[in-house]
Amino acid sequence: MTTLRLVLGDQLNAAHSWFRTPRADVLHVMMEVRSETDYVRHHAQKVLAIFAAMRAFATALEAAGHRVRYLRIGDADNRQSFAANLAQVAAECGATRFERMEADEWRVERLLDEAAQALDLPLEVVGSEHFLADRAELAQRFATKVPRMEFFYRDMRRRHRILLDADGGPVGAAWNFDAQNREKWPGDPPAPDWPWRGHDRSALWDEIVAAGVRTLGAPHADALRWPTSRREARAGLAHFIEHALPHFGRYQDAMSTRSTTLFHSGLSFALNLKLLHPREVIDAAVAAWQAGKVELASCEGFVRQILGWREFVARRATGHACRATRPATRSTPGARCRLGTGAATPGWPACTTRSRSRSTPPTPTTSSA
Repeated sequence: MTTLRLVLGDQLNAAHSWFRTPRADVLHVMMEVRSETDYVRHHAQKVLAIFAAMRAFATALEAAGHRVRYLRIGDADNRQSFAANLAQVAAECGATRFERMEADEWRVERLLDEAAQALDLPLEVVGSEHFLADRAELAQRFATKVPRMEFFYRDMRRRHRILLDADGGPVGAAWNFDAQNREKWPGDPPAPDWPWRGHDRSALWDEIVAAGVRTLGAPHADALRWPTSRREARAGLAHFIEHALPHFGRYQDAMSTRSTTLFHSGLSFALNLKLLHPREVIDAAVAAWQAGKVELASCEGFVRQILGWREFVARRATGHACRATRPATRSTPGARCRLGTGAATPGWPACTTRSRSRSTPPTPTTSSA
């Protein structure tokens, strides 16, 4: 008996409960597919970095003793869609059960529900163990009335005991210091360097091009400067806390032709692939404030982007679309989630949320980093 578990390219969460203990009866399947690269034209660096991170994650899983079936974009047996590849791998391994995590995007949720229905195997859908706001709960709340983000953010602060005083009120006697965070950047202090050095991903880029994937923008494949492992993501977080967060608050809304990143974290890519957990990012910022290394306005301004805007937009998109019509787990073959009446199909909600650190930021080059 074999359980087939699907791991998507934005589900690289090494701390997920799936990966605590290797199991001989579980096969994790990961795939690079044209159905995902081609539904819209993506930036070249996005495709390149996601594939690089996926491959690194698969290698790490195997090193930890997990069974992994990985389909590369140019593999001859890659059928280039979730449904076709899952059917093929399930037949190969004699799968008796299919499990997957919730997708961040409603479009993908529909595709995976259809794939599961075609497999006709016992099915379980589990949470990604990433977001701090529960999808099912918020789907019910948002079905009748969507609150303003500010009130959602305050509620999340209370629920997770973040930046609260002993009486449960906001530290500093205010929930929001946005009025202090609108200064123009005069050029000093200097903006810090981009935190990641380039990796040569030319061979991977050649695979992507040979497969016929069409992208936009320059790949900079010989020096790709995005984190593709948890170690690199954590290093980027530490760099931001030390060098950029102290000035983030005042200049978080500033723009300048002299710097493409200013004091933004650049962490959205790592967060969206789940190389970082939002709570560890928030805790790092709060710890810096508690240690007297950053002002409260900078700390709160950054926390608001992660705990407020990122959670709000991601959960509003997926929750509003699903309307809590699917339970958290399922074991009935072919069970599906119904699209809420009138709900638009969101596109990559967790990857397009602007958290002041740009999920698809300008191409980092030697001059801009």
